[in-house]
Amino acid sequence: MRIFISFLFTVLLFSVLYSQEAAEAENTEQTKQTEESAIPTGYGEAVWGTFLTDVREKISGRLVFTDDKTIIKSRDGDLEYDYGFFYKDPLLIGEKIDVSDQADNALDNTNDTVAADEIKDEGTLFYVSLKFPYLNQELVYNKIKEKYGIHSSEDIKDNQGAIAWDSDKTVIVMWIDQYEGKPYCRRIVYVSKEIAAQLNEYHYAIFNKREIELIKQLNP
Repeated sequence: MRIFISFLFTVLLFSVLYSQEAAEAENTEQTKQTEESAIPTGYGEAVWGTFLTDVREKISGRLVFTDDKTIIKSRDGDLEYDYGFFYKDPLLIGEKIDVSDQADNALDNTNDTVAADEIKDEGTLFYVSLKFPYLNQELVYNKIKEKYGIHSSEDIKDNQGAIAWDSDKTVIVMWIDQYEGKPYCRRIVYVSKEIAAQLNEYHYAIFNKREIELIKQLNP
């Protein structure tokens, strides 16, 4: 649950950052499009919407833990990876697994065909969180800038906040923490924008379902 709450905060923060983009952009439109095209539609070899069992073969580092539906944790030395998956729990939503929705997610970034009997009772990849010991903000920023260009937006105050890189499919958030009066980074999050929107709709539907059930109990 704490992982999910942390992720939602990431998405909400990005929404604020994205609204500032027009005022803060420093590149020409052509340069910006080139840089956005370099931003991946996933992480490593795993694209957004891939089923958990398929991502397990493509993770970075050594597998540490998985619940087989919503999370994979791996480690490579001091680097820790959290792979998060969007899973519709039939017990919470009160309905069968939506095969068409899962197929759409799984095929969003591939040219393959998924048959109905291949749809699995597990989540599809929508974020990857990379954690590591505190590193100097500038060193981490320059490393990301080399690959994806100048950031799209930022929200930093008193050496704390976040810097974001944005494309049509993905947002990358570099989190900044203040340590001994200086800005450091120890976490980078890669998020699928499309599946994050689906996740928000899903949890909104669950909240409404519970609210309606509670109102019925209050009015027998």
